[in-house]
Amino acid sequence: MSMFAVIFIALSGLVNRSYRETVLQAHDELAFQIAEAGLNYARWRLAHEPENFSAESKTVTDQFAGDLGTYDLTFDSPIEGGTITVITAVGKTASQPLREVTLRARYGIPSLARYAYITNSDVRYAAVMRGPFHANGGIRMDGTSDSIVQSAKTTYTCRPIHGCDNETKPGVWGTGEIQELWEFPVTAIDYNALTNDLATMKTIAQEATTYYGASGAFGYQIVFNADNTYALYRVTQKTSPVDSCDYNASGEFSCTSLSHDVQTMALLETKPVPSGGVLFIEDNLWVRGEIRDRITVAAGRFPDSPATHADIITNGNITYGGVKDGTRVFGAIAQRNLLIPYSGAPDVFTLDGAFIAQKGKFGRRHYPSGSHRLKTSIDIYGMVASNLVPGTTWTSGGTVVSGYQEKVQSYDPNLLYNPPPYFPTTGQYEFISWEEEQ
Repeated sequence: MSMFAVIFIALSGLVNRSYRETVLQAHDELAFQIAEAGLNYARWRLAHEPENFSAESKTVTDQFAGDLGTYDLTFDSPIEGGTITVITAVGKTASQPLREVTLRARYGIPSLARYAYITNSDVRYAAVMRGPFHANGGIRMDGTSDSIVQSAKTTYTCRPIHGCDNETKPGVWGTGEIQELWEFPVTAIDYNALTNDLATMKTIAQEATTYYGASGAFGYQIVFNADNTYALYRVTQKTSPVDSCDYNASGEFSCTSLSHDVQTMALLETKPVPSGGVLFIEDNLWVRGEIRDRITVAAGRFPDSPATHADIITNGNITYGGVKDGTRVFGAIAQRNLLIPYSGAPDVFTLDGAFIAQKGKFGRRHYPSGSHRLKTSIDIYGMVASNLVPGTTWTSGGTVVSGYQEKVQSYDPNLLYNPPPYFPTTGQYEFISWEEEQ
């Protein structure tokens, strides 16, 4: 009897402990589901109140069992100029409030930089593309790509500018590889919506005292320094004009003498880079340097008139110094063109960042002669958006006759939800990731 009593007591303890553990596990599972319900509500609230990041608590009820528990929500608002918010949901059951489950989720609004390359026109591409490629026009794809290549056109008229004789071609065609990644037609991107962002950026810069009005000369140059400062110069003289050619908005090829290179300039000031801010220039802008923070530069003149639109000229390397984890982000938004000059751009050119030519083109003009007619290579890490036909290379009979002889363009995945400050975004908050806090 003593032996059976010992066994019975031991079994009773084991059963009781197993029962308690099962009950607690059930409460933990319920608390997890309550916290998950909180994240679902938070997502709904973001969709309807995207600017509301206040904390909130709610009770979860069941029509038969009554109150099941509560969840407490906190929102980490996006960093200045960013789009990512972190939501924390703490779930607790009504009967065991001390046992709680904490879940964290990241949501973000996707930016225009979801693509490596965007153009609002027809395009011919013959280089290396690493990342998604979208055109509202048709695409002659003779290069290589490791991601989707999308056109908003079912068919289009391929003009002589792209080596055709006004022929009707599919939305995407050419000799490029991995053609199963070609998609057409797809929904077009509202490229005109980008125009509204410049006015907003101007207001933000004025409030932050990072706005610079008309220079009274040829424009400004900004040089970003490795110590996370920027030097602002007034461009007082440009180099002598050089004969160059390009296609206009109507597809007509014309030549003229222009200068996009700086001859002399005067230092105005040196200041710390405003982290998460905007430098707005109401004039033409030259830019180069070492990016060590998150910053956007924008150039535009108002009121908006085609005769006075401002350009941005990249006259030197713009680099993250090899740090490509999303902590260093650069954006350049030009009201008209985003240009690569004749002599100011390096022979081996590096551009890190997101670059938008709102109403003009991204690229380099065709220089028929001169010592800087040909350049060696250009490496772009980030994204490029061009309203008109973009291009950094000019060929004749398959031979490069002007511009960069080699080009590699790579997508920066950090830009999708962590774009340059106040960069154009599309759509609503999207789920990125979640985790349970242990």
